[in-house]
Amino acid sequence: SLAGPKRPQDKVNLSSLPVEFNNFLIEVGKEKEKEKTFAVKNKDFQMKHGHVVIAAITSCTNTSNPSVLMAAGLVAKKAIEKGLQRKPWVKSSLAPGSKVVTDYLRNAGLQTYLDQLGFNLVGYGCTTCIGNSGPLPDDISHCVAEHDLVVSSVLSG
Repeated sequence: SLAGPKRPQDKVNLSSLPVEFNNFLIEVGKEKEKEKTFAVKNKDFQMKHGHVVIAAITSCTNTSNPSVLMAAGLVAKKAIEKGLQRKPWVKSSLAPGSKVVTDYLRNAGLQTYLDQLGFNLVGYGCTTCIGNSGPLPDDISHCVAEHDLVVSSVLSG
């Protein structure tokens, strides 16, 4: 399941996300297919409601789940091997709960793949999960605000 669309305690099944998100847009009076052009590093992109602008791989300081963080590293490795990249408007980060996580990702040779995808270490402990992601890049923030877009974030923590 996923959290949202408004509050973290709201839950939506992944399979019903498109319908639920469209219902939310109607509920708040947004145009359904609003797509706007914006530039990142002098290249034009399209953004519309629902686009992900923050992606964070996190592990809580209160729990330890090494297999999930290793899985993230393995997915990153496969993504790089397949030539996939994150979209340039997605602010991404890696915020493990402790330095132990960094050690086993590095020792397994997986940190380099996360780095290549832009999931660089930003710190240990509570960061993006509690709203400490820092601001979006100006061009992204401007596009979202100017066109009143409803955007999303994906957090693993």
